[in-house]
Amino acid sequence: MYSGKSHDTFVIPAPSILRVLFIVILFLVGAHSVVQFCWVTQACGSATSPINHYGYLFDLNKEANIPTWYSVVQLFAVAMFLALTAKLERARRSSAIAWWGLAAIFVYMSLDEATDMHGFWRAGMESFVIPGTNNAHFAWVIPGSLVVLFVAAIYLRWVVALPKRTRFLFILAGLVFVTGALVLETVGAFVADDSFRNTTYLIVSTAEEVLEMLGILIMLYAVLSHLEQEGGAFVVGLQPHLQQTPTAAQGPQD
Repeated sequence: MYSGKSHDTFVIPAPSILRVLFIVILFLVGAHSVVQFCWVTQACGSATSPINHYGYLFDLNKEANIPTWYSVVQLFAVAMFLALTAKLERARRSSAIAWWGLAAIFVYMSLDEATDMHGFWRAGMESFVIPGTNNAHFAWVIPGSLVVLFVAAIYLRWVVALPKRTRFLFILAGLVFVTGALVLETVGAFVADDSFRNTTYLIVSTAEEVLEMLGILIMLYAVLSHLEQEGGAFVVGLQPHLQQTPTAAQGPQD
């Protein structure tokens, strides 16, 4: 037989999560900026050589590194909390289809961030170059923009019907993310050279990645805040140590 206290739980409010993750983003942006400076100037003293070899781990414009991992986790966290909201709405016998749909979208976005799946959006237009640009890599923004418009049209009435605070945060998150992912990506297409290392492109692409991370952070905060308004919360539970006590049939231990 086991005896022990009930679980201890700690409620972490949405503003606290927002502050912590914002600090993480600031750190990633700062590390990226140092790496870019050292790469361009080669004037970071004894740190130049290790940064040349390992700086890619903090390069916001690269894949398969620490910023990418952070973005994947952040996107999946949004999907998870959207799914929890959907379950809460379902339990209240409200329609949860839109919440489940958003959760699926963010699962896809997380996978896309990890695998660069939006490259498939260029299928059939691999050699197409946007007029005024030099690289077909950026052509994905055309189908990407159409997809965003399609999703926005589907969700418009639903978003308008959300509580005022949630509606504002959802719209703000979408605007910030789309400004980075599509608008600045398009601007980057026009300012990039063949090396993708010119100063103007580095500034634009850095701003793009920062806005994407901030947009997702705002969305995470929006969903958590909505859960709190609806009576939910992000709770961390601790399992206390359970001590085994002998039963009468077992008798005392030798």
